[in-house]
Amino acid sequence: MNFAGKLIRSVAFRTLFIVALVSLIWQTRSAVAAAAFIDHAGNIVPSAPTSSDTVDFWVQIGYQGWVTDTRLYLTTDGSEPSINPTTHAAQGSTQAITMTLDHVENNTLWYKATAGPWANNTVIRYKIASWHSGGGDTKYADSTTDWPVTDPTQARIFGFRVGENQLPSWIGDAVIYNVFVDRFFDGDTSNNDYCAEATSGYCDNNHAVHGTLPAHPQDDYRFTYNGGDLDGVVERLDYLEDLGINVLWLSPVFDNPNFYTDTNYNTNGNIYFTYHGYHPSDPQSVEEVFGTQSDLQTLVTQAANRNIRVILDFVPNHTSSQSSNFISASTTCAGPFSTWYTFSSCSTAADPSFTVNFPSGFNTSSASYTVYGSNDTNKSFFGVLELPQINNDNSAARNWVINGRADYWLTTLGHAGYRLDYAPGPSTDFWREFNDTIGDSDTFTIAEIWLDNGPEMIRRQQGRVDSAMDFEANAAIVGFFTGGSDVDSLDNSLRDRASFYYQGGISPSEFVRGCFIDNHDMDRFSHRVGYNLADMKQGALVMFTQPCVPVMYYGNEIGLGQEFGIYQFGGGRPEYARERMSWGFYDSSAPSEWYGSANTTLWDFYEALIDVRKTTPALQTFSPADYIALYRHNADRTYAYQRGQGSGAVVVALNDSGGTRTLNVPNIGGVSLPYANGTVLVDLLGSGKTCTVSGGQCAITLDSNDPGVVLAPQGGGGGSATVTFTVNGYVTQYGQDMYVVGNVPELGNWNPANAVPLSWVDSDTWSGPATFTTSAGQSIQFKFIVRQGGTTIWEGGGNRTYSVPSSGTGSYTGWWQ
Repeated sequence: MNFAGKLIRSVAFRTLFIVALVSLIWQTRSAVAAAAFIDHAGNIVPSAPTSSDTVDFWVQIGYQGWVTDTRLYLTTDGSEPSINPTTHAAQGSTQAITMTLDHVENNTLWYKATAGPWANNTVIRYKIASWHSGGGDTKYADSTTDWPVTDPTQARIFGFRVGENQLPSWIGDAVIYNVFVDRFFDGDTSNNDYCAEATSGYCDNNHAVHGTLPAHPQDDYRFTYNGGDLDGVVERLDYLEDLGINVLWLSPVFDNPNFYTDTNYNTNGNIYFTYHGYHPSDPQSVEEVFGTQSDLQTLVTQAANRNIRVILDFVPNHTSSQSSNFISASTTCAGPFSTWYTFSSCSTAADPSFTVNFPSGFNTSSASYTVYGSNDTNKSFFGVLELPQINNDNSAARNWVINGRADYWLTTLGHAGYRLDYAPGPSTDFWREFNDTIGDSDTFTIAEIWLDNGPEMIRRQQGRVDSAMDFEANAAIVGFFTGGSDVDSLDNSLRDRASFYYQGGISPSEFVRGCFIDNHDMDRFSHRVGYNLADMKQGALVMFTQPCVPVMYYGNEIGLGQEFGIYQFGGGRPEYARERMSWGFYDSSAPSEWYGSANTTLWDFYEALIDVRKTTPALQTFSPADYIALYRHNADRTYAYQRGQGSGAVVVALNDSGGTRTLNVPNIGGVSLPYANGTVLVDLLGSGKTCTVSGGQCAITLDSNDPGVVLAPQGGGGGSATVTFTVNGYVTQYGQDMYVVGNVPELGNWNPANAVPLSWVDSDTWSGPATFTTSAGQSIQFKFIVRQGGTTIWEGGGNRTYSVPSSGTGSYTGWWQ
């Protein structure tokens, strides 16, 4: 083959050749060219830039309708990018940066631009446009084939703030417990609306269809309201304190329409109840079926008295179609609210209205309902008519969501943060501003991102949220204990999950995963494993010992069950995984409607596991370096791994064989236990199981009654080391003092208030000792900080690392960065 032939076969040449050829063809045709779609979705590398980073901006463009020009429009002063729709020129302070074709993949064009670096705290906001010089529509990211965006003022705004996010200091030992308010406990029967009422005044759990799917949702209590409320949660705070959890996540408690129907109500008679709270109509008011604002404040205050923080579930992506904002937009097709949503067509024609009749025995006999938006075409949450999507790039709508709702409640209640429902919906610039407004050193946000490309979408939100639920880790855990995968697959998946989100400069002090075995939208883990006690224990053990924050779903601790799988009848019916909490085991006087059954052996295991999680420093680190596979045996379905490093590390071992197995840990080449021969390891969970390190191994026997253990050196591992930290290069002013703070208890767990003070040496040098006990022998992360009164100055750059000696002394010297 000649040189020209070889050149044409090269990928780069073929890409350029094809683009040039098609571009030439389009130049000779009528001006109708336009991209089929433009997908950016916040795709930048690194995802959370610092002042030392240049940033690659990526955009994917559909083949249909070729383009010749793609451009990034960017501001650095916090203003919205401004673009001339005719000339494509940047306006005002907006900078225009040409994006160039990088490669072709799966019939799409990938364009890239590189910009930066910028100083820390610079707010970067940007839009992306693409067009053909021969004519046709200009389209803006994120245009889809169904929802093209051709107006630059309506284009999605992307954004980030330069610099590192910081997790709250308290997150290291956090154990989150999700309460589904309507299903947890009924503390006030006077607000029991929209349910079949028993003679006792409680919602009747005998109002049910068993063995088959009910003909209508209103025929079964699991699909209606159940009476749980804020007073009920307050009444059970002592239970949560006894269990040991320290973070309480409440399902949405804000005003919602209580029910909805559709345009076929007169035909099918279906009533759908919004007991779950995810159809917000007025997020500045508390849902009256759950209680009052005073009740919510009481809950937050009473929880704090028990050292339990409260995070609220927040829905920023959409409202109910019964929201006054949407009703105004849909019925007038004009006015200020018409731009709070995205319409491709809007009609002022009257929407269908019904008198909705509830079943006999309901405490509500009938109500009127109008199907607002039925004559319109507008963006909605996965096409659900009743959930119109908020245009969160509209400044007034964004202000209403962030300042008028999220920040309002934080200021009013003083709770600890938010779980963020469907976080991929709003733009990255929305989350940047959300974090700028409500984020501080003590506030925590955890996002729900469950799309097919969820891990990548999570990574794109780093720097804007503190955490995200790890659905891939959940799938790995469930897959193993339901027999769908082997030990190697479990280990590979969990170690991959542990490291995936810490690429591109992100550190464990900036972002942490939330790990769970089930939630309100999936079958309960107990149901999935057939209520097998060993599997329920081990699933919990793995969840609690990953380098992430464990997130419990109410009832995990008692093996709460469900009658049917949520997909047993075809389409998903999560109501079956939202049974009422059982209280008879805890309170013998609990009403029969809330009595239920419970596995108390499992409860005892959870109580011990929570205590170990909260008191073991090795389990409170999120670094992937602190998760080390030690033992794998596929045939026996036995597995062991190490958390932490040095003498403070622990060994987690589990046995899913169903019988008795002895694990000689480790059995993987290239790894060794971090303990000296003769060290006795004991089970922190209290099973009484022990093993003694001999020849670099420890033989631990596990049976079906105690199939999982957390092993630590008897007496805590002994050993202590003193390290002298010295920092140069920062000239302190009068009243300023230097400290060292890090990711271990001895350095304050990233809390500046608990940092180790250093002593002044000369004009730009500070030095001082820190003594390590539980973290002796471990690799630690730390930074130097300057404090003056209530102000803390953090040095820039990435976290510093240092391997603390197992005993004796050590030293570290560095320059302020």
